[in-house]
Amino acid sequence: MTHLVTLTVAGLSFAVTAPNAAWAAELADRYLPFLSTARPDWRVHLRHEPDFDPAAAPWVIHEAQATRFSVGHMSGVIDLAARAAEVTAPALGYGGSAVDRAISFILMQELPRGHDALLLHGVALVRHGWGLAHCGRSGVGKTTTARLAAGYADVLVDENLVISLSGSQPMVLSTPFWGGSTPREMIQRVNRQAPLRALLLPEHGPDFTLERLADGDAVLALLTTEKVAIERVSSASAWLAAAEKLVAQIPTYRLHFRPSQELWPFLDEALGLDGVMNAE
Repeated sequence: MTHLVTLTVAGLSFAVTAPNAAWAAELADRYLPFLSTARPDWRVHLRHEPDFDPAAAPWVIHEAQATRFSVGHMSGVIDLAARAAEVTAPALGYGGSAVDRAISFILMQELPRGHDALLLHGVALVRHGWGLAHCGRSGVGKTTTARLAAGYADVLVDENLVISLSGSQPMVLSTPFWGGSTPREMIQRVNRQAPLRALLLPEHGPDFTLERLADGDAVLALLTTEKVAIERVSSASAWLAAAEKLVAQIPTYRLHFRPSQELWPFLDEALGLDGVMNAE
């Protein structure tokens, strides 16, 4: 019996085969807002590997169109040419994280190549109908802004977001991939999108300031947080082209802020959000 779960993220569909019914049920619950009946673009096989050693040193190897990896509690191989992946997990509770890692890597490679979109490490928020993308490396304050959003903005995702440039208006899209550091009570997976108003690179500071970055500096800032996206030479040019298109259309700011809900009226005024309602 095949235990299959099919989901669609940012227009790409994945047929995930689980080891048994219990694993399939957990995946279906995890990806509920993203479940679909679309014809799969990719096939992902999740395998139970109870003897996997999580203490082993992590490694990633790129070979032609295949990437092999062993990180944390999971390992696997992703074949870009065959559009197929296999990932392993040592126990039921790690299956979703293994599938997350495989699919997010696939999106990182495929979206700029053929879908005019980027997967970025960050928090996606919606305030007054406008999407805000808070991007950057771990520890700069992205999850802090997600915590401050309660009652002020909707959090679409806190780990990996997608920005689509395929239409007349750049859009920020949610994904099912939430970070391991995000408190469990904050995780609310939703399948939503909103018109993108600004790309924000947060940093903790004593006050609230926005520093507009020149296009080249904005691409470089994104690149420092998304190095894995250009590890493949075949993907690097597509990623850079999409990033250049993004910063040419959407203003990019370095945001200095202190952990206070005063952040929201500051952004309302600075970005012209207050009172503007846009249909999603």
